[in-house]
Amino acid sequence: MYFIGVTTASSSIHRIFPRWTELSGVAGAALIGVDIPVDAPPEACRAAVGRLRDDPSAEGALVTTHKVALWRHARDLFTGFDADAAALGEISCVVKRGDRLTGLGIDTLTAGLALREILPDAPFHGHALILGAGGAAVALAVHLYRDHQPAELTLTDISAARLEQIRRLTPARLRLISRPEDHDRLLATLPPASLVVNATGMGKDRPGSPLTAAARFPAEAVAWDFNYRGELVFLDYARAQGIRAVDGWSYFLHGWSQILSRVFGFDLTPDLFAAMREAALSR
Repeated sequence: MYFIGVTTASSSIHRIFPRWTELSGVAGAALIGVDIPVDAPPEACRAAVGRLRDDPSAEGALVTTHKVALWRHARDLFTGFDADAAALGEISCVVKRGDRLTGLGIDTLTAGLALREILPDAPFHGHALILGAGGAAVALAVHLYRDHQPAELTLTDISAARLEQIRRLTPARLRLISRPEDHDRLLATLPPASLVVNATGMGKDRPGSPLTAAARFPAEAVAWDFNYRGELVFLDYARAQGIRAVDGWSYFLHGWSQILSRVFGFDLTPDLFAAMREAALSR
């Protein structure tokens, strides 16, 4: 199985993977990291997909930061897609069977599973601010409108072209930003008990935070970072104000377990996931 990301060697999955594959009945499977810089040219994404396609031992891949880039630059190398990959224009999972490559969009599911742990009293009716508009961010927005009734949801991005691309995918308010202070101002408009999500990759793939130290969270807010490793400055700012801060560990567990089940073709039962979570606890 391939792992396409930015700094894959630093991921906890390398420690967890052998335990999980043994629990899942696919002991002996290998995980190969493929690092692609955040701003790599299209050829890098195409090369990664081509390598996977041409490797006779490969059964699939998990994709992190480059979900949208794979769709944009390498979708002609695939033989099919599931509904969410095609609708959202992002590939988070690749399943290989013989000479067929199928791209799947799993983030709507995994975002929902992780959000259920954070906000168990569904549906969520509050305000949400999602910083960043990459594949995982848009998937969360789609999930919120599918399965919840947010009073208002805002998505931000530094790219006007990216915001235009996702306009048809979600009724969320879309806001173009150019610096962290722009996010600070949006944060200041939120009512109490809002959900604030760092989906920019800052704190892991890139240094820093999408907010400044001067940003002020609303009372009783929840700050959720999709990252579980790295500096996580965004969460430090939230904790300093007494705000509930949630890292991306559960999101990581749900994402990897769901994708492993599709790549290797096993049934991810609740009991198996509980065992996998337990095996990953010693992080």
